[in-house]
Amino acid sequence: MNTNATAAERKKAVNKNNRLEQFKNCPTRTTVQVIDGCRYIVHSHFIGEKDLDEVMNRLAVDAALEKTANV
Repeated sequence: MNTNATAAERKKAVNKNNRLEQFKNCPTRTTVQVIDGCRYIVHSHFIGEKDLDEVMNRLAVDAALEKTANV
């Protein structure tokens, strides 16, 4: 860790390490996204905080609305 880090930066690093430890057994996925020619590596951590039924319903409604709007 940088010895010149501010108190806020040190706290953020500790919080990140605590969360990594807390969710270390949860599934993860790493993908590469290219946006405007710039490569980004995205690390997704699945910790189970979302209601799957709610998410799927919202995605289905959004897809249906988009499909009917384009007709």
